[in-house]
Amino acid sequence: MCTEAVQGYPPSLRLFYSWTVVVREKRGTTVSTLDKKTIEERFGPLWSGRQEVFLGGRTRTISEVKRTFDLVADDVVAIDLVGLPGEKCAFRFYDGEDRRVVVFVFDAEGEILEEHRAHIAEWLGDIYHETGALAYDAEAMIHILQKKLASEASG
Repeated sequence: MCTEAVQGYPPSLRLFYSWTVVVREKRGTTVSTLDKKTIEERFGPLWSGRQEVFLGGRTRTISEVKRTFDLVADDVVAIDLVGLPGEKCAFRFYDGEDRRVVVFVFDAEGEILEEHRAHIAEWLGDIYHETGALAYDAEAMIHILQKKLASEASG
């Protein structure tokens, strides 16, 4: 469905009915679904960022950023923070309910400017389909992903 076709829906529902990038009217936030390659090219390999960043005149920890976005559920696992030009930062985390790696790009005021998502299967490939019920355990999936990435880096 193209962006024009979702114009009749309220802004909160447009994201669910569109395959294209949709700009939220309220704050101009861009939301899109991107693949693994794009996320890693723009923000670096997963876990290559930091656990804290200096933004808006102060240091912010990954735990603080996670709480700021109210991502306190057990199935949300923080990955890293990546400082970006122009007083922006990227917060990467795993959303266990959606089974996707998510990137929020936000400014010093905490406004989300962009959101990117890629399914964990893009990193795990066939391993994902072999995990069975573990696919619903966020910590287990992150552990499998970290092992796979470490294996690729050393081999």
